[in-house]
Amino acid sequence: MTNPKHARDTDNGRYYQDPAGGLLVSVTNVLNTLNKPALAPAAAKVTAEYFAENLPTAVRASRNPAAMEDFIKAAKAEHKNVWETRRDLGSRVHALAEAHVLGTPAEHDEEAQPFVDQYELFLKEFGVDIATDIDAVEVTVLHRSYRYGGTADLWIRLKNLPGGQPDGLWLVDIKTSLTKSASTVYRDHALQLAALRFAEVALAPDDSEHPVPEFAGAAILNLRTSSYGFVPMPALPELHSAFVGLLTASYVLHDLDMKPYKPLNTPARKPRTRKAAA
Repeated sequence: MTNPKHARDTDNGRYYQDPAGGLLVSVTNVLNTLNKPALAPAAAKVTAEYFAENLPTAVRASRNPAAMEDFIKAAKAEHKNVWETRRDLGSRVHALAEAHVLGTPAEHDEEAQPFVDQYELFLKEFGVDIATDIDAVEVTVLHRSYRYGGTADLWIRLKNLPGGQPDGLWLVDIKTSLTKSASTVYRDHALQLAALRFAEVALAPDDSEHPVPEFAGAAILNLRTSSYGFVPMPALPELHSAFVGLLTASYVLHDLDMKPYKPLNTPARKPRTRKAAA
C-alpha cells in the first residue's frame, strides 16, 4: 500500500483528507469490510512455517511455561510481520514504477528491482510510449457524493490488445506478490477498480480538480519477480453499486460506539418458598 499525499490513518483505518473539507473513507478500507476466506489459511501457513523454522526453540520453550507463552506470542505475531514486510515491498515497487514513468531519480532497490523490470517489460511488450500513452500515475480520486477516496495507480492508453479488448484509456491497479501467480485476481479487485473508475474528481499534485475521465477498460497488472500478468476486469456500474453497499456498511460500523454495550446485571432472584404440606 502506498502513502498518498491526502491519506490519513485513523482509529478506523485509512481515510482521505478532502482539500475541500472533511474526511472520506478509503476504497481499500471499505473493502476490508469483506470477509476474505483466503486470509486465515495464509496466516496459518505463515504460523506453521515459523514453528517449523524455530522447532528447537519451541522444544526448549515447552519446558518452561513463561518461555512457551513468549514463543506462542511471537508465533501468533509472525503473519503480521510478514504481511507488513510484503506491504512495504509493494510500496517500494510502486514508488520505483512511478519514478520510472516520471523520469525522476530513485535509489536502487535490489529487492524491488525485479518487479520493476517486469513493469518495464509490460510497457515495452504492450507498445507503450511513456511520453504520450501514460496520462497519470498515483492519482488521488474522490467521490464526494458517496464520501470515499482512493488512489489510481495508472491511467494508460493501450491499443491493439488481444482478445477483442477495446483501445483507449485504461485504469490499471498494480499488485505485487512473492508467492501468488501472475494470473491471480480476486473479486474485491473488481470492486476496487469500479470504485476508482466511477469516482467524481481527480486531484492534481497542486490540488486542482479535474473530472475523472471515461475509461475504455480496467485491469489488474500483477507484477512478480520473473513474470507479469495484465488481467482485464469487469469494473461495471453494478459492481460500483455493490461497492456503495459496502461503503454504507463501513460508515455505519465505523460510527458505532461499542463502549455503552455492557452485560446487564442479573436481577436479584426472589427466594423460592415451599408450600406448606396439606
